[in-house]
Amino acid sequence: MTLSLNTNVAASKAALHLAKNQENLNKSLDRLSSGKRITSAADDAGGLAVAMKMEANIKGLNATSNNIGNGISFLQAREGVLDQMGQVASRMSELHSMTENILLGTTEVDATIGAEYLDLSAQLTTLMGEEFNKVAFFGAGSNHDIYTRDDTAGTTVALTALNPAAATQITNIQTATASDVRDRTVTVAHMATAIEYISSLRADNASEMSTLQYAQETVNNKVTGLTAALGRIMDVDIASESANLAKQQILVQASASMVAQANSVNNAALLLLQ
Repeated sequence: MTLSLNTNVAASKAALHLAKNQENLNKSLDRLSSGKRITSAADDAGGLAVAMKMEANIKGLNATSNNIGNGISFLQAREGVLDQMGQVASRMSELHSMTENILLGTTEVDATIGAEYLDLSAQLTTLMGEEFNKVAFFGAGSNHDIYTRDDTAGTTVALTALNPAAATQITNIQTATASDVRDRTVTVAHMATAIEYISSLRADNASEMSTLQYAQETVNNKVTGLTAALGRIMDVDIASESANLAKQQILVQASASMVAQANSVNNAALLLLQ
């Protein structure tokens, strides 16, 4: 091989390897610092395309899970109101039976039992007007659709519109005056029917709550699976990449040293010119 001053092939090759090794070192540092195997589309274009779709799907499913959770919270709060309605109706039934006490006169019945019964009757009306974050629990407009899947199918669970204010089972036990209880305007059958009706509302509410809980569990399982798949595509293997980092660091140092060595080769030409 000729000795040339103008062209140092060895130094050029060493510099090329140095640049390549430095690029690989920078890429390894980028992966380890970000925790991602794919830091640019050039690393794995196909994997990145799949990962982007998965990530969008995961975000949509998380939003769906939150929506379902809000629906469950709505039903849980409505269950609490229905429970209170049941307790009020039970107390009203108890008061209804207490009017048969022969030791109490008409005035006493109206002033004590009838007055409390009248207050509880009004309390039923108040409970039926309760809301959850400005959303009515009961009434003709209390039906809501909860989406349980983030897809074009638009799978939903329809929450039943409960409207006890329009049900005779409730209105039959509500009174306008304290004397209505003593006068037996409300019958024993009316009381039993009201309690049974409220129990059926609670059962319907619990059924919908259970359906939403299963739906949320399904969505969360999908999120878990997709997240694991996304991790396998995007996440860097720390152990493997750490080993690669050490390798690239050594190669950079070695190639830099060889560039220096190659540059010193031309010093031999000076000896010949002396």
